Amino acid sequence: MKGIAHYLLKNGLLKEKELQTTESTPMAVPDNLTNEFTAAEEHRCTLPCTATIAGLPAIQFHSILSRLLIERIEDKRKTIERIFAQCDQKWDDTLLKVVIRSFGFGIQGDVFEEWANSLDMQALGKHRDNPTQIEAIMFGQAGLLEEESIPYYYRGEAERSGYYNELKREYRFLSNKFRLATIDHKKWNCGNTTPHLRIARIARLYHINRLTMSGITAAGTLNEIYRLFSHALDGYWQNHTCFGGTETSGNGCMKQRQVDVIIINSVAPMLYIYGKHRKEEKLCGMAENLLHQIEPEENSIIKRWREQGVKAECAADTQALLHLSRTYCRAKECIRCPFAYHYIKEQIGE
Repeated sequence: MKGIAHYLLKNGLLKEKELQTTESTPMAVPDNLTNEFTAAEEHRCTLPCTATIAGLPAIQFHSILSRLLIERIEDKRKTIERIFAQCDQKWDDTLLKVVIRSFGFGIQGDVFEEWANSLDMQALGKHRDNPTQIEAIMFGQAGLLEEESIPYYYRGEAERSGYYNELKREYRFLSNKFRLATIDHKKWNCGNTTPHLRIARIARLYHINRLTMSGITAAGTLNEIYRLFSHALDGYWQNHTCFGGTETSGNGCMKQRQVDVIIINSVAPMLYIYGKHRKEEKLCGMAENLLHQIEPEENSIIKRWREQGVKAECAADTQALLHLSRTYCRAKECIRCPFAYHYIKEQIGE
């Protein structure tokens, strides 16, 4: 494999003269190494490199994971900078839209992002001190104030609700005033849960001014970040999960694991990129530190690594392993993998 040979040369594991070949002397790349990389790239075996990775000294292993973590955050940079430009370079508006996507918890991430992009930040800003008008704008632009968005068996109860009718009146007025756009309510049908409670929480966070970069940077510790998101719903949403729905026993604060997902996917990347933008490495370090304090994520990819002997100790590790799997393993970019240097070095006995 010519690619391996040039990789060896580039990293000092093969001498220039060893690249020269004759009819009787093949390129000086060990056969077993070529076979291992061919098997890895063709995925003929399950994670063939895990034995080498799991066997690395801890300091070396975590050094490579740190590099992968930064790569993953940097991958999100273009998306965040695009949103930053769309928000007229306003960091707080950018933070809100990035956080909103993470409230989709993967399955509904795309529709939450579409809804976030539809939000009129000028309209929201002018009515920030009025929670009812914020909720009217947010639910209205989500298409969830339309009668057709409510299951037929809940519509009668919703129409008798003073709260629902008040939001409809407010949105009708604000929609005409600001020419607000509404997304198709049918798009919320993906997933097994309705978005109402999450939208209500976002509206609450926005109203009490929790979602700001100054608030995030001033927080300092993971527990203080948790406190930014630790608010209980009140009023209608304290005991409903959708308009007209059956009353529940009460909706308290979000679960810690839900907040962890939001921190991992939005708060930490935003903090890191904000620090880079302002040339404040302290903020970048704070972002990484948050991820090192959060418990490791649980999903099929991380489970697979664990079964192969590669254990993640925190969310920083799981984010790095997810990036490794999606960017290198799944794409069959074994020759570019950060672990390749150590893998090759072991194979050729250096």
